[in-house]
Amino acid sequence: MLRRIPLIGFLLSAWESFDQQALRFRASLSQEENAAQVRWIRELLLVAAILLALGYSFGDRPFFEQLFGPLVSRTPRLARYHELLSFSYWSVAKLLGYGVFPMLHIALRGGRLRDFGLALGGVSAVEETIRLPWARMYLYLLCAILPLVFAVSFAQSLQQNYPFYRQASRSWFDFVVWEAEYLSTFVAVEYFFRGYLLFGLRRYLGSLALFVSMVPYCLIHVLKPAPEALGSIFAGLLLGTLALCTGSLWAGVLLHVSVALSMDVLASW
Repeated sequence: MLRRIPLIGFLLSAWESFDQQALRFRASLSQEENAAQVRWIRELLLVAAILLALGYSFGDRPFFEQLFGPLVSRTPRLARYHELLSFSYWSVAKLLGYGVFPMLHIALRGGRLRDFGLALGGVSAVEETIRLPWARMYLYLLCAILPLVFAVSFAQSLQQNYPFYRQASRSWFDFVVWEAEYLSTFVAVEYFFRGYLLFGLRRYLGSLALFVSMVPYCLIHVLKPAPEALGSIFAGLLLGTLALCTGSLWAGVLLHVSVALSMDVLASW
């Protein structure tokens, strides 16, 4: 019954394809190779957990306020941009924890970054029958989501939460600097969850890698408005499936950036 619904049918077919590929991959491994794969998965999940914990403890604005807040407040030239500086710290922490450090881990293990979702050409992870062009999928999803973004931008709960930087509309400088910092974090977020975690696990775990990467992705949204928090579950599975079907995370990156920028512009307006 569910397979008759186009989107659900596509997801289920893609997940079966991932599982079949993982089954063949595990069957091809020797005992030593299998043990090495298990060690890699343990290491990957351990590093990911450490990075998430460090980011939550030391990479957020409260830590900035504790460490630098008094100094910024006492400096007249900085005090005007106190809030923006705290978001700058938050943005750099996201870029390091979600992007740079995972890339260093892969490089130290001798891996290729393009094998973790960064390939522009889209080296697909699935059979020919369900391969998708990432640029076209981005345009399809954007056309489907933008009307919804416009509609929900009038909701008071979302207007109270976006833009995160409440003084973004104070000047063009504030707006441009904030958006550059804010939107860059989505590249790092997509890389961590749909690149580092997902592509790092999918050969051995198949479709289970989607659900493993979806859980922490949902947890970083739990303090957001309920529709966004619950929507992150479906978004994590859909964007992850598309990343594997296209062999690239760039459709998700561009979609995230486009929706976030649209939400900020509409909420400010």
